[in-house]
Amino acid sequence: MHKKYRLDYKPSNFLIKTTHLTFELEATKTIVKSKIEFYKNTKITDDNTLVLNGENLKLIAITLDNQIPDYQINQETLTIKNCPNKFTLEITTQINPKKNTSLNGLYQSSNNFCTQCEAEGFRRITYYLDRPDVLSVWTTKIIADKSKYPVLLSNGNLIKTEENSVTWFDPTPKPCYLFALVGGNLAILEDTFITKSNRQIELKIFVEPHNLHKTQFAMEALKRAFLWDEQRFNLEYDLDIFMIVAVDDFNMGAMENKGLNIFNSHYVLANQKTATDNDFIDVEAVIGHEYFHNWTGNRITCQDWFQLSLKEGLTVFRDQEFTSDLQNRTIKRIDDVRYLRSSQFAEDSGPMAHPVRPESYIEMNNFYTVTIYEKGAEIVRMIWTILGEEKFQKGMSLYTKTFDGQAVTIDDFIWAMSEANNYDFTQFKLWYSQAGTPNIDVKQTFKNNHYSLTFTQNIGKLKPFVIPIKYSLYNNKGEIIKEDLLILKEQQQTFILEEINQKPIISLLNDFSAPIKLTTDLTLDDKLFLLAKNHNGFNRWDIAQELWLEVLTKDGKIIEKILTSIDEVLTQNTDSAVTAEILTLPSEKELQQHFKKIDIVDIHHRRKNIILNIAKRFDWKTIYQSLNNNEVYKFDSNSIANRRLKNISLYYYSILGEYSLAYKQYQQADNMTDKISALNCLMLENNEYQQLALDDFYQIYQNDVLVMDKWFSIQAIAPNSDIQTIKKLMSHHKFSFKNPNRLRSVIGTFTHNHINFHNEEGYQLFTETIIKLNQSNPQIGARLVSTFNHWKKYIPTLSVLQKQQLQKISKTKDLSKDIYEIVQNALR
Repeated sequence: MHKKYRLDYKPSNFLIKTTHLTFELEATKTIVKSKIEFYKNTKITDDNTLVLNGENLKLIAITLDNQIPDYQINQETLTIKNCPNKFTLEITTQINPKKNTSLNGLYQSSNNFCTQCEAEGFRRITYYLDRPDVLSVWTTKIIADKSKYPVLLSNGNLIKTEENSVTWFDPTPKPCYLFALVGGNLAILEDTFITKSNRQIELKIFVEPHNLHKTQFAMEALKRAFLWDEQRFNLEYDLDIFMIVAVDDFNMGAMENKGLNIFNSHYVLANQKTATDNDFIDVEAVIGHEYFHNWTGNRITCQDWFQLSLKEGLTVFRDQEFTSDLQNRTIKRIDDVRYLRSSQFAEDSGPMAHPVRPESYIEMNNFYTVTIYEKGAEIVRMIWTILGEEKFQKGMSLYTKTFDGQAVTIDDFIWAMSEANNYDFTQFKLWYSQAGTPNIDVKQTFKNNHYSLTFTQNIGKLKPFVIPIKYSLYNNKGEIIKEDLLILKEQQQTFILEEINQKPIISLLNDFSAPIKLTTDLTLDDKLFLLAKNHNGFNRWDIAQELWLEVLTKDGKIIEKILTSIDEVLTQNTDSAVTAEILTLPSEKELQQHFKKIDIVDIHHRRKNIILNIAKRFDWKTIYQSLNNNEVYKFDSNSIANRRLKNISLYYYSILGEYSLAYKQYQQADNMTDKISALNCLMLENNEYQQLALDDFYQIYQNDVLVMDKWFSIQAIAPNSDIQTIKKLMSHHKFSFKNPNRLRSVIGTFTHNHINFHNEEGYQLFTETIIKLNQSNPQIGARLVSTFNHWKKYIPTLSVLQKQQLQKISKTKDLSKDIYEIVQNALR
């Protein structure tokens, strides 16, 4: 299959001034008419060939300046040679949205029309220059039966309404991946926002009518995002209207189409009865993320898809800061670092390891990865850490002023940061071109009141990275005697800290100031001291994780010393949410990275034994009761923190086989956080309350699609769920193979149920699912099949089975580019 390379980039021969689209919407036969004004790209002088992208289209008609041109057509392109320097091309195509199960291009979800065009979905709508560096002004007319589809939306501002049609005009030039169209029977929540320049923006959220009562939180989150971007980044919205549409069938989380964001309903619909605390935080974060793209992604877009992290890494950093400013900053950092370590570090050590700016790909959809997004955000965070907030914002200001309305590169972003602050980021840019997680060792020396730190980058043949390392020095009373930032640039580098009167205890990599693996020479006593005394909540959690890993992978005998320190943490006036996180062990997925060969059963039992130790050590019932104050549900940092600690206390109490308390909480809960936490406890093993609660949950929520995802997921992850449980769930009448959320809630969740998934039956069912998805939704299939990426790291009995399944998938007839690329990389 054809591979694309970053260094092969060439600007388009032709550019587009205006795009006029007319859609005649019908479920099985939509007609798309395009009228496109092309002009020659003055940077290209020797080639007047126009190559348009198009897939799964039926061409009805084509004219160039009202004449039928000579053209060649194949499965992927339409080519016209010897075009004039300026011309108008009119094309009519026919598509079938109802049959479009890939959910790319124009498709139907619950009988409503919607689109997903990033990265290369627009070519499934009509023939076009489907690349991010071709920007055009768009006019979209939608003709439809308004008795079926009363709401008809597209980008920009509504300029005309007729009996069976509407016309939208978007004055901001944009690439086709930001095009959007929605048509359906939708209810609307409306509000307004007054910008800092005193412009009134109409805000509209569209959902299916039965979901309207779950949109208020999303609207408030949207207004918070508008305000935050003005206050923190000095960025203001430009159009007169901003719309969000929530759909149930969506491959991704959401899409930032200009002025018309389309969301997976999971990230819009929320109230206390149906959404957990984490759901609320996710809704707020994703709404923020997609809105923030208006500047970092839409007004300034990518030259090519190799630059994807230009918009995604930067915008993830922005949404992380949004959540940190509005919620609990420490917990946000913990959540982000935990995800980075379990998912991105694993990706960096596997067959899909790639730089944040990749050099090649076969299928672009496969590169919407944790490396591009989360590691990309960590790189931006390092720039922020090195420069500080004020200088970072100075760089952002230069970036937005210089490149507004352009398609640019990561180098352009780095140039702005460098130019605005007279700072040389040349070596720093290696973070974008070198794959892998740097392993760093540090050794301490204390002599004659001089304290030194020697860092070594163990990075093989790679060039040394620039690594910002925040640190704090503590005296033996737990007081901070020095805090600062070190910038590591050499393969080996020593820093000498003078006028230190006693050997300090050092807290390193504060707030996880760089995405590295750091090995220190701290003693066990040093680590226990930092667990009890560190002023930085994130680093207390981090040292706890290090101690748990030591117990789980090396020395189980130190458990009693750790539990004694935990006892001290529980009696301190520590943030309840941080305490809850300290009490949460590394996941089995993260643990797998710390063994040369992955033995699922061994890892599972190691972790289970430590959990049992913790459960027996403390009076969890008393801790639980002290936090279970029966207050009315509030969504604020303090209430969220108390619920976190309360529910982990309930978990450890339930581990000992005490389930009546969990069932009581399940019955009395006035919010989904407490209800789902209690149900999780009841799923730990078979007990008298388990089926009662599951049946009750089903009766209450059977018609709520998103809450039913939780019902499926909670059973798929349960310790006693085997392959028969999964088959039963997949044959349930509420299960849908066509809905990505439902598929992820069962099959995706089951792959994380390591003790029950990793066997021949589990692998066979998984492979059957992937082969089926190859025909219907290869993008989701590719996401799931990456479960087998690390097959070589498992013990031989499992490794052989996984390899056999990968080979079976690789021989599938008409294997999609999406799945082919993942499988071939894994087998390589």
